[in-house]
Amino acid sequence: MTLTEEQKALFAALTVLQKKYVTQLLKGKNQTDAYKKSGGKAKGDALRAAASRLYANVNVKAFLKSVQHEQVSEAVMTYQEALERLTVMGRTSIADLATFGTQVVGEDDDGHPVIQSTWAFKNSNELKQEHLAAISELTAGKDGLKLKLHDPKAAIKQLAELQGWEAPKKTEISGPGGRPIQTANLTPDEAAEAYRKMMG
Repeated sequence: MTLTEEQKALFAALTVLQKKYVTQLLKGKNQTDAYKKSGGKAKGDALRAAASRLYANVNVKAFLKSVQHEQVSEAVMTYQEALERLTVMGRTSIADLATFGTQVVGEDDDGHPVIQSTWAFKNSNELKQEHLAAISELTAGKDGLKLKLHDPKAAIKQLAELQGWEAPKKTEISGPGGRPIQTANLTPDEAAEAYRKMMG
C-alpha cells in the first residue's frame, strides 16, 4: 500500500510500538495478536486491556481511519472489473484453452487405421490469464482430464442485467386475497392517531 502525504504524517506521529501495532493490524491480525507481535509487554489478563487501549489511542485511530478506505477499495471488485470478468466468461470458448485433432491409435481387423479424436491444453505461453478465469471445474479421473467452463449464457444474462439491456419488468401490487389495495383519506388527527398506534 502506498501512503499519501497525510497518511505518512499520521504514521510519523505514532510511537514505535504503535507503528508496529498498526502494521500488524493491516496484515490482518486481531488486536491481541497485533499487540503481541508488536512487542507489547503486557501479559495474561492485562494483555487484552493493553491491546484495547492501544487500539483506542487517538493517533492510532486517526491513522487506521485514513487507510481504511484504501483497504476496502482494493479488496472490493469494482463495477468495471465485474463487467470485464463477466465479458471474458461470456466470450471464452473451449477453443481458447485447448487444441483439437485426430490421431491414429491402431488398426481394425481389416487393417484400416483407427482414428480417435483428441484434445490437449494449449501451452501456457498461448493461454491468456483471463481465459483461465473462465474455467469453472478442472478434474482428473480415470477417463482423463475433465474441463468445464462457466456458463457463457449465464454470464451474458448477468451482463444484461448490470447494463440495463433487458426490458423493464412489470410489477403489480395487490391487497389481501389478490383484491385491489384499499385507500382512505385521513384527517390530520386520524393520521396522527394511526401513527401512534403503529409506533405502539
